[in-house]
Amino acid sequence: MKWGLMGGGTTEAQPVGSVTPSAPRRAIRDRSLVLLLASVAVGIAPLPECVAAETAVIGTPDDVRLKGLESLRRAVQQDGGVPLPGNLNDFVKDRGAAVQLGKALFWDMQVGSDGVQACASCHFHAGADDRAKNAVNPDEQSLINDRVDDIIGYFLAPFAAPDHPPHFETRRPNETLAREDFPLIKSIQALNLPPDGTVGPGSNNSNDIVGSMGVFFTRFDGIQPGFPVELGTPLQDPVFNVDGQANVRRVEPRNTPTTINAVFNFTNFWDGHANPHFNGLTAFGDQVRIGSTWVNRPGAGLVVEPVSMDNASLASQAMAPPLSSVEMSFGDSAQGNARRFREIGQKLLRRSPQTGFPLIPLGLQQVHHRDSVLGDLSVAPFRGLFTSYQRMIEKAFREEYWNSTEPLKLGSTPSETEFTQMEANFGLFFGLSVALYESTLVADQSPFDQWMETGRFTRGFGKTELAGLNLFVNQAQCINCHAGPELTKASVRSAQGGKKTIRAMAMAEGTSLYDNGFYNISVTPTTDDIGRGDRDTFGNPLAFSRQALWNRLGLLEIPFPILGDDQLPAVDEDLGSPVCQDANANGVCEPGETILPEFQRVAVDGAFKTPGLRNSELTGPYFHNGGMATLRQVVQFYNRGGNFCSFNRRDMDPSIKPLGLTPAEEEQLVAFLVSLTDARVTYQKAPFDHPELRIPDDGLATSGTRTIRAVGARGSHFPLRPFLDLDPSDAIFTPVGSCSMSAS
Repeated sequence: MKWGLMGGGTTEAQPVGSVTPSAPRRAIRDRSLVLLLASVAVGIAPLPECVAAETAVIGTPDDVRLKGLESLRRAVQQDGGVPLPGNLNDFVKDRGAAVQLGKALFWDMQVGSDGVQACASCHFHAGADDRAKNAVNPDEQSLINDRVDDIIGYFLAPFAAPDHPPHFETRRPNETLAREDFPLIKSIQALNLPPDGTVGPGSNNSNDIVGSMGVFFTRFDGIQPGFPVELGTPLQDPVFNVDGQANVRRVEPRNTPTTINAVFNFTNFWDGHANPHFNGLTAFGDQVRIGSTWVNRPGAGLVVEPVSMDNASLASQAMAPPLSSVEMSFGDSAQGNARRFREIGQKLLRRSPQTGFPLIPLGLQQVHHRDSVLGDLSVAPFRGLFTSYQRMIEKAFREEYWNSTEPLKLGSTPSETEFTQMEANFGLFFGLSVALYESTLVADQSPFDQWMETGRFTRGFGKTELAGLNLFVNQAQCINCHAGPELTKASVRSAQGGKKTIRAMAMAEGTSLYDNGFYNISVTPTTDDIGRGDRDTFGNPLAFSRQALWNRLGLLEIPFPILGDDQLPAVDEDLGSPVCQDANANGVCEPGETILPEFQRVAVDGAFKTPGLRNSELTGPYFHNGGMATLRQVVQFYNRGGNFCSFNRRDMDPSIKPLGLTPAEEEQLVAFLVSLTDARVTYQKAPFDHPELRIPDDGLATSGTRTIRAVGARGSHFPLRPFLDLDPSDAIFTPVGSCSMSAS
């Protein structure tokens, strides 16, 4: 493992966007059914294991360190920097230049098919999205309630659509969310369970998702070199339309997580499908074992080689949104119609036949002349940078990945079939450079971090926040999942280089294997979205624990190395119960050692990644469904023991149970969460400064209707505000009662 000091075929695999229901995914689910049925006839200090909470009064930073928490800044310094790939220098020759390239690509509206949607279009507000208009998805992820058993779970359950088309509960397309819409669940455990197996929201509830706007549903017809808008044919959108007439921009089926501190996540996305290993082509890492990168080797010319880079989940994550027909790309995945990264490269790198010039990086946007990364390339008050994407790639990456003049013929595409090596490798350049830029977005100077370093109270961390910290580590048991300096068990530190990706614990009901840092906490019914329980593009389980168990039981042969399988624990983490017959007593269930029947199950359906908590004051709405608008609502959710603990009981985290917090204690816990906000994020100071961005604030808008002004390293005079400008302590509406697994 290396830590950086910075804060089948070849390339013909189908592009992978965000995981959304589609005909190909249903085909994958069908294929998995066939496969399954056929099979049936890093020198980092470890985090404390999940143990029963011990009440101990926290008074000093040293008391907190005994619980495994630490100033994030100090932890990163002790580690030698943020986690980066060990073989990064095999590809990147100038990290500073790669960060410049990554920041430009991340914020550039020209990367989107429509010349509007940038990566930053969903990550412009403390790394997240605060828009409230046209922000609802009608739960397109919903499955039929068909749980096979504890081994297979909901993996084979069919989608509820199209037999039961999703419909909007909270707000219709292009309507605006308001304070009174939250929380989306107002009646605990209330479900509609008709005989057809669908699971619908009960009275006064909504199964909608609050997500981010993307592109209009449009067939991809090709790129136009030198032009930001691509060729496309509008398609009738059956879901995202106003009264069956005008289409609106599509909305993601999950809430947007923040990019800030995402470098510490072992996997990324809510379901973790951004693999910790980067393959240069898709989000799924070594699970896609094909050559992906063209390399110019002396004496051999251009050859295709596979790529595998560890600690590179950010690069894997960057591969999905630009190719998603919901987020940034024209295309109809149900018809196999999509653009690829090489076509994005073609669009950004080639000279226009009409003008003779390529697109200027950030050519539609102004870059502040004091931008902490791009300032020396700025031409402010004019738009764009004083360079080209070709020059930026040449400066950042090793020559063998771009210096060939040999043309490549890469199959039939909607645009030209001949590509340069630089165009063919554009996915590699995009993923790594965006990842390196995002690796600098580290918020580690919150009032809590400052108290941990000095032991002195400040205006942002005093007696009230300390009382909230005591609740966090004791009665509220937040630390069971929000552990370590990163405040999440889904971290690189917790995974220990892949050694502790699979864990075993006593569940709310029974015992189970599970993926470290991923928990079903009953925010929504498990059937609304199975999260980590889903699959990759080839039908393999996303969850490492499900991969390992099925492979060991002979249910499904996994054709790639399973992360964590060679270190599967021989005892569970809280009760010490044996997981297998550990014949050699080495603490590991080796491949030949049988998993005991009580652990022949996985708790990954409906499980989602535990997010870090820094800056959460600014990143609402919360949870994977965006179902809560304020931190007080989040605290109240945990205090009542969840929303659907009875329905979700077979997969639910045992920490989710009524806490007995008083209203005053709820406010103290909120105060502690607010103390995790880094003022540099609030005021957009370096490294959180950025170019200008124009985003659509209306689902009918074909261009950006709201301007996010360029900000330099010194930041803005105007602080970012919470979602809907709500007070973090505002409860709005408190659902009645607590969640009990004995409830019907």
